[in-house]
Amino acid sequence: MIANNNRKIVSRLSIKSLRVSPLRNLAVICAVVLTTLLITSIFTMALNLNKSMELTMMKTVGTDFHGSFKRVSPEQIEILKQHPSVKEYGVTLHAGLLRNEVFRDSPVEVKRVDEASARHGFIHFIEGRLPEAENEVVLSTWVLDKLGIKHAVGERVQLDIDITERVLKQDFIVSGYYEADKNLAIAGLAFVSDAWVQQNLSGIDPAESEASGSYVNTAEMSVMFKNAVDIEKKLDKVLADTGIDRPTGVNWAYTTSSLSDNLIEFVPYVAVIFIIMLSGYLLIYNIFYISVVRDVRFYGLLKAIGSTPRQLKRMIRIQSQVLYLIGLPFGLAAGYVIGRLLTPMLNTFSSEPMEAAYSASPWIFIGAALFAYLTVWVAAGKPGRMAARIAPVEAVRYTGVQEKRRMNKRSKRGGRLHVMAFTNLFRSKKKLTLMLTSLSLSIVLFSIIFTVIGSLDVNKYLSTFLSGDVVIRNEKIETYEGERPGDPYKLSEAFSSELAQIDGVESVEKVYYYYDIHDMDEKIRAVLQPLSETEPPEPYLTSLLERNSVYLGLYGIDPGWYDLVQKDVIDGHFDPQKFASGDYVLVAQSLMWEEDTYTSYYHPGDIMEFKNLGRSYEVMAVMNYDALYAATTQSFSTYGFNAFFPSSELTRELPPETKRPWALSATLHIDPDKLDSATEAAKSLAASSDELVVKSREDYRQELDGFIRVFQIIGYGLSFVIALIGVLNYINTVVTGVIMRRNEFALLESIGMTKRQLKKMLIYEGMYNVLLTTAITSTLGVFLTYNIAKSIAGNTAFTVFRMSWLPFVLVIPVLAVIAYTVTLSSYRMLSKDTLIERLRQGE
Repeated sequence: MIANNNRKIVSRLSIKSLRVSPLRNLAVICAVVLTTLLITSIFTMALNLNKSMELTMMKTVGTDFHGSFKRVSPEQIEILKQHPSVKEYGVTLHAGLLRNEVFRDSPVEVKRVDEASARHGFIHFIEGRLPEAENEVVLSTWVLDKLGIKHAVGERVQLDIDITERVLKQDFIVSGYYEADKNLAIAGLAFVSDAWVQQNLSGIDPAESEASGSYVNTAEMSVMFKNAVDIEKKLDKVLADTGIDRPTGVNWAYTTSSLSDNLIEFVPYVAVIFIIMLSGYLLIYNIFYISVVRDVRFYGLLKAIGSTPRQLKRMIRIQSQVLYLIGLPFGLAAGYVIGRLLTPMLNTFSSEPMEAAYSASPWIFIGAALFAYLTVWVAAGKPGRMAARIAPVEAVRYTGVQEKRRMNKRSKRGGRLHVMAFTNLFRSKKKLTLMLTSLSLSIVLFSIIFTVIGSLDVNKYLSTFLSGDVVIRNEKIETYEGERPGDPYKLSEAFSSELAQIDGVESVEKVYYYYDIHDMDEKIRAVLQPLSETEPPEPYLTSLLERNSVYLGLYGIDPGWYDLVQKDVIDGHFDPQKFASGDYVLVAQSLMWEEDTYTSYYHPGDIMEFKNLGRSYEVMAVMNYDALYAATTQSFSTYGFNAFFPSSELTRELPPETKRPWALSATLHIDPDKLDSATEAAKSLAASSDELVVKSREDYRQELDGFIRVFQIIGYGLSFVIALIGVLNYINTVVTGVIMRRNEFALLESIGMTKRQLKKMLIYEGMYNVLLTTAITSTLGVFLTYNIAKSIAGNTAFTVFRMSWLPFVLVIPVLAVIAYTVTLSSYRMLSKDTLIERLRQGE
């Protein structure tokens, strides 16, 4: 055989054959657009959400540098910055702490920074510049407010700077100021000049300062690499290559720095993309499968005149790729726009304020295009192979129905229309299976989302954050991560008395908070020591064991909280009267490093000593790690735990060295008849302070409504598009089926079947499709919905699983209307030709 190059002819023939089937082409393009749209929007939302979280965490950390080398000398900085992997760097020097009286409970660090450190530290000047002269300083608006200084360059301010050896009192001129992010900043900052450092810190030995733990006059070099993948490894390599031995720090805001540790977070996205690809595959595969069956004689004739199986497969492949390229840009553009529009809604899921950040990464479009192409490639592959296997002789009499051994059927009922219609459904089991799978998939997805949304419980949500009618919280309270700017004592006793005097307020139940470092005793060490002996050892646990302490949250609760205690008790029993005596403590479980792993260091009857409280207590009961969630700061330290006392124990006179606790929240119980007026009065009282946040039951209810609304938009939107794919699949199957059977219908009419009977038979077929879909969704669909929705609800806060039959009932009339409409439209299209013309088309 002489080889010839006819690739151009095959390509030209493929393009021309596309023009013969405009409806088929439109259906494939729609499938590509919808599939690409969904995948692109998922990728866009995922990367935007990730970038928003990174930005929020970076602002919490205070920089977007990848990592840092701590306590480095000027000579070491000169060596490190020459390393080829260091693309950018900044140097920060710790100069001390402000000791002005207004900062007694709000520490402010004094630093010397360069331009790069300021730029990467989110220091955006409202006015001014970094300090240059010895008496110049840069402050945030929050620090200026605390000092009572006007926001203006040139203002004079006296600062008391603690440099460990002494406290320097000096007058400064404000050379610049910037807006402090009151939601995210965890410590105040003041920036001094290099001239000030040289004048006042040159005599302090950095090595001695490091040894003492003050770190004054020690420098930190922060660096940017080419990317944020495996930052710790890159930092170690720089040290290894330069021969320098210094501690390093990784900016934990970069999720890609530990991508292997976060793979589980991508599972939901992978599952959604798989469902989208499966839906697109079912539609595209069915379209090409039906197209090949319909044009089987065409492919048979091509094979008869010498076309090879490889060329026939190539024809199908070219057609699919052309249609893919046409639909791709529309799907990418629409998906990216939808993803950007939904990003702010997704950010509302976070319990912390989160600024929306948008990613225009090319990987969004590359990934979506690849996944969409993979869907088209797989979907068009099997029909192409089927076309390649067609024998020329068989193609002439191919009907799309598998040949079986003929069996004579005897029936006393004769040719009943409903029996004929039911039999016709199973003539091509593959087409029927694909159509039913596509329809059922969209219904099951819709029912899962509907069930999860229906399981969201308003009362459970409210009880998580609120035990009364209105809560006033001081959100500037210090946690183990640091302190946010503000006055932690703003919720004072005088303010609480004003709240109690509001008309309609029946009681004010307060919660007091004290953050402590608890020395490890034998019970704690007996639990943690074996965990540290695993390989590789967990660094955080190792550091805790070396320090011989864990973080502890102490809470003093008023009697109004006592009724909520017992539901969180897992060991022991809560006795309100004994607890109120002040001799007992309630201990919560500790959160371990491994996800969803908790343990208790203590048990009922154990005696615990709290040095900062000046006495010991007997453990009355052990509670869940997140017990009394509404009463706490709602943050938990790994390996640490919470302990609960009567409020009188934290408000009594404590040892002199113990800092007095903060009033964390005040919960108002209000007469229902005066709820609105009392709520407004409470909000008016707290309006004068940025530190105090007032929320009522209605406020939390609206937050949940917003959460549900976002969930509905995203979930129902996804369901709608997949349902649209299923309906397109059904329409394509019915329309092409009617076209393929035009000769069969003409023969039936020629032997006496009336048009009314033919139309009735087709309607029966459509209704049988609806019944079969209903049968699948009401059995297997219910099973999947029950198990998947129950699993999602079980792992989601504020849900109480409730199985609903409503989605399965609602879709039946919708499917019936679609089936009836599509069937009649297909029949009308068929009946335009005369009987003779249709009979001749089959010749």
